Amino acid sequence: MRIPAELGPLRERRFRLLFAARTVSTFGSQMANVALAFAVLEFGGPADLGLVIMAREVPLVVLLLLGGVWSDRLPRHLVLVSADVLRGVAQGLTAILLLTGSASLPAVALLQVVYGGVNAFGRPAYQGLLPQVVKRGRLQPANAMLGLSGSTASIAGPAIGAIIVAAAAPAWALAVDALTFAASAILLAMLDMPRAMRVPGRSVIADFREGWQEFTSRTWLVAVVASFSLFQLTFFPALLVLGPFVAKTELGGAGAWGAILAVQSAGSLLGGLVALRVRFSRPLVALLLLVLPAGFQVLLLGAGAPLWAITAVAFVGGGGFAIGGAVWLSTLQEKIPEHAISRISSFDWFGSVALNPVGYALIGPLSEVIGVDASLLLAGGLNVAITVAMLAIPSVRSLRAGPEAMAPGPGSPAAPDAAAAQLVRTPAGE
Repeated sequence: MRIPAELGPLRERRFRLLFAARTVSTFGSQMANVALAFAVLEFGGPADLGLVIMAREVPLVVLLLLGGVWSDRLPRHLVLVSADVLRGVAQGLTAILLLTGSASLPAVALLQVVYGGVNAFGRPAYQGLLPQVVKRGRLQPANAMLGLSGSTASIAGPAIGAIIVAAAAPAWALAVDALTFAASAILLAMLDMPRAMRVPGRSVIADFREGWQEFTSRTWLVAVVASFSLFQLTFFPALLVLGPFVAKTELGGAGAWGAILAVQSAGSLLGGLVALRVRFSRPLVALLLLVLPAGFQVLLLGAGAPLWAITAVAFVGGGGFAIGGAVWLSTLQEKIPEHAISRISSFDWFGSVALNPVGYALIGPLSEVIGVDASLLLAGGLNVAITVAMLAIPSVRSLRAGPEAMAPGPGSPAAPDAAAAQLVRTPAGE
């Protein structure tokens, strides 16, 4: 069967394996998010659920930079295999505790600490592995396909998880999640990638410093990651904390809020399809323009706009997120040396999530002081202003699409073993 040009990455065996592994594990994780919440509420209350979620998220933030270093030191597919095995064990043990009636808050929280800590290694390894399994000319459609897979899983996973919880018990959904991680690990183990240590004899601190130098030497990279951090501070806390309140008091209730989120998800699916085809000569300019509607969505919520206007902007914003995500990841994978991509990815992730808890802590008290509508207008206005300000940075405006010729950095594989170096540096082993 002839594969369309937009789905060209599927012609490459390594990408097919990675795509299948990512799809099945993401589906299981989305399903487990619903199951875990109801599982904790069987023996605890909302405060206990908050502690369990915090137990999962804190290790992710704390270990993320270390995860980037080790994902650049070790074969990335083996890091991902190990991560899937450990996450599967954590979810499987949680299911066993629930099925046997032995579950307690400390035990479930501890297993989620393991889960979150392992995620800190899996995320950077995954971002660094993709350029090794697909040709560079196919990076954007590859990222778009993975984004489409994630969007689909985010819709279907929670729905099926809710069905399993209602028909059986939350433990069974967590058990299925454990099996999806096992399947993902098997698929990733089938990747024929180099197995040798990349930089034997170097210290973790030296690797971290080298990654930091790679990061700070690119003003466009520092600027965009900083804007992501401020975006997390101003957008998601305002939208997800104050948005439901506005929907309840001004837009007709939970149905209105569900419609906004559903339409936004539909926009993400359409955006993923568009990202398979569209290309931008100035990717960072495109990225900033694509995420700009998000700020206007928050502004409309604060301005008392009608539901149809808010959902329309949410649809455009969802599409912009999907296209912008594919553009950003492809830009990183094209512009960053292969030996440093996981560390740069960890800086990117860390910058994106660092201020998120601060935003959630501040948005509630701020709304009590200046009001919900004023808080939404302030957050939306800052979001738009920050995004537009990034366009004034010369290195952001001038960055062109396409790979750059780069000499091997100090952390790249040693030159004497030419065959091994070729395997490590060349996408798809070509």
